[in-house]
Amino acid sequence: MTDQIETQGTAQVADQIAVLCDILDMDSTGITTDTVLSSLEGWDSMAIVMLSYHIFDQYQRRVAAADIRNCTTVQQVLDLMHP
Repeated sequence: MTDQIETQGTAQVADQIAVLCDILDMDSTGITTDTVLSSLEGWDSMAIVMLSYHIFDQYQRRVAAADIRNCTTVQQVLDLMHP
């Protein structure tokens, strides 16, 4: 049972990373929750605005651009997407 939960959790994280990479218009290969956002070519102010819109559109949550800008890793962004 625990293995099934871990597999579902891993798949969910992979899906969330894929969404983030889609917003950044980049391939998700090699991107993990520990990836530093500043190392991603597409991580800029436009990506922050698009991510803020995505979170509102998909989850009806408003996340301030400043909160997203303060994130340093992919995991921190995922935590904003799914608190």
